[in-house]
Amino acid sequence: MNLSNILNVDLTPGQIFLSFLLAFALGYLWATVYRKTHSGVAYTSAFFMSLLLIPSIVAMVMMAIGSNVALSLGLVGSLSVIRFRTVIKDTKDMTFLFLAIGIGLCCGANAWLVAIFGTSTIALITIIFSKIGHDKAGSADYILIFRSKEKEPWNALKPEAQSMISWKQLRGATDIDQGNDFEYTYSVRLATKATPEKIIGELSTGAIRNVTLITPENHLEL
Repeated sequence: MNLSNILNVDLTPGQIFLSFLLAFALGYLWATVYRKTHSGVAYTSAFFMSLLLIPSIVAMVMMAIGSNVALSLGLVGSLSVIRFRTVIKDTKDMTFLFLAIGIGLCCGANAWLVAIFGTSTIALITIIFSKIGHDKAGSADYILIFRSKEKEPWNALKPEAQSMISWKQLRGATDIDQGNDFEYTYSVRLATKATPEKIIGELSTGAIRNVTLITPENHLEL
């Protein structure tokens, strides 16, 4: 019995094995780059596992479709019932997901050199940008809540404390003591080298007290 007739694809078992092996290896490399360079607060092990498995799954689909147009159209219709219900909160995560799909497409189409050089080049660029800090802007957004007797509390802070906040926007102000005490709520973005611990320490001065820093993400899975 001819094995190629059983598989109904124009691929040898060796090509299939190498495509799966390469897809998994490059998927593991790309998922590791994501884990090492992720700087936000919404890192999940489930997303890491997705980046690891998607290339192999897409490669399998590509090898099954081959040049069969009818099968590809039927596959599109059958896969339309599958939807991602998890919200991608960071556009960079969507980019990682897109490349994982690209790796599977290249491996499934036997474009192995494209997959290797493309993944290696993009991974290197991602690592370099993560080291020099260009990907950290906008990754440290928080909700800042504090109390103060001042109607202009930011003007009462030291310049060192103000420099730790690169961007701020007032979300709410509440009078809690008939004009003698106020509670403020801000959306803030931390400076590149600022940490929540430093922010709380620097802001907890005589002018500001009861400082609370809350991340807007609704989950945190490490």
